[in-house]
Amino acid sequence: MLPRAIDIYRVLPELVWCGFGVLVVLMQPFVRNRHFFTFLALIGTLAGTAASVSAAMRAGPGFDGLVQSDSFSFFFRLLVGTVAFLVVLAAGPYLERERLPFAEFYALLLFATAGMGVLASAQELLTAFIGLEMSSISSYILAGYRRDSLKSTESAMKYFLLGSFATAFFLYGIALVYGSSGTTMLTKMGSEELFHSKLFELGLALILVGLGFKVAAAPFQVWTPDVYEGAPTPVTALFSAGPKAAAFALLLRIFATVPAATHFWFWAFWGLAALTMFAGNLGALVQTNVKRLLAYSSIAHAGYILVAFAAVTSMARDGSAEAAPAYAAVLFYLL
Repeated sequence: MLPRAIDIYRVLPELVWCGFGVLVVLMQPFVRNRHFFTFLALIGTLAGTAASVSAAMRAGPGFDGLVQSDSFSFFFRLLVGTVAFLVVLAAGPYLERERLPFAEFYALLLFATAGMGVLASAQELLTAFIGLEMSSISSYILAGYRRDSLKSTESAMKYFLLGSFATAFFLYGIALVYGSSGTTMLTKMGSEELFHSKLFELGLALILVGLGFKVAAAPFQVWTPDVYEGAPTPVTALFSAGPKAAAFALLLRIFATVPAATHFWFWAFWGLAALTMFAGNLGALVQTNVKRLLAYSSIAHAGYILVAFAAVTSMARDGSAEAAPAYAAVLFYLL
């Protein structure tokens, strides 16, 4: 069955980013001017970001509830699109100086951005998994883009191995959540029985492990300094903002939709926030490399964001209607 036009509109930003990524690859054999690809990537990131406005104007569920187009997804699409645009601006001179291929870099960047957009709008766990993998696989390659650099290769290998473990935890968590609730749709996980399901709690815990890796929350942050140091500088800039924001978007989506998740994750986020702030700030004190220092700063800031998550879960668990400021604090801090 062909998708409805309204469904296409609600995933239009991701379609535009993927379309321009494919276009960059197809144009590579025919265009010798490498700066043309920079221009094409800039147009692609801007077009996808502008398409998020069109998607937001047609708010509602798409593809039978697999994705949700609303002000929340609009915020994160706008954020990751802006990050991608700035990375393209910074990458042009860097790729020229390092004599690295332009087309493949921009294609991978656009695919990664599309994956982040899927994560931000997903309302179904397997759809979120697809977005996570779109973003992750492109990121692994970007981390090792300087093939003649041992540090870059080491960075990509560590990111890939640890990321694969995190993905396995995330996928196993989805399986347990499905086994206990009978659905992967976040909007259908409101049953009172789930508040007392140990299998559901274990599934949520495994999902938290998988997303904790993406946001560099302690103790899942060990990859961050080495990957930030070894990756090309524009890629480090992307890692510090884009994938982290998309993973936080999925966490927020789960809290806003699944009551049992809010009930269970209060103590988990309280502990993660404290440990992440401690690990990030303490680790930064002994650094002499700027990129490693920024990596630990990124870890610490993830801890600050998790404090707001703990506040959200506390208010929601107690039945308070004042959780909105805590959600707003997370969104503001991500900017």
